[in-house]
Amino acid sequence: MNRPTLADDLRLYPQDRTVLAHLKAGKEITPMKALVVYGLSRLAAQIHNIRRAGYNVRCEIMHDESGHKYASYSLVAPTH
Repeated sequence: MNRPTLADDLRLYPQDRTVLAHLKAGKEITPMKALVVYGLSRLAAQIHNIRRAGYNVRCEIMHDESGHKYASYSLVAPTH
């Protein structure tokens, strides 16, 4: 798969670019963080679009103190 380009980034919706910028900063994002920080309630949709643009996004299933599951997403650095 080719590495994503600036043109690929610009084809993304603004919400997708917000999440992508967060991931590119080396930070993880969860659905709750996306809602509280960015007002985004459909993080999985943004992750789907980012992956379609060519980015490798890792999903790790986490458990909170109550045992409820949630996803934590991070960007996988491209290999050369």
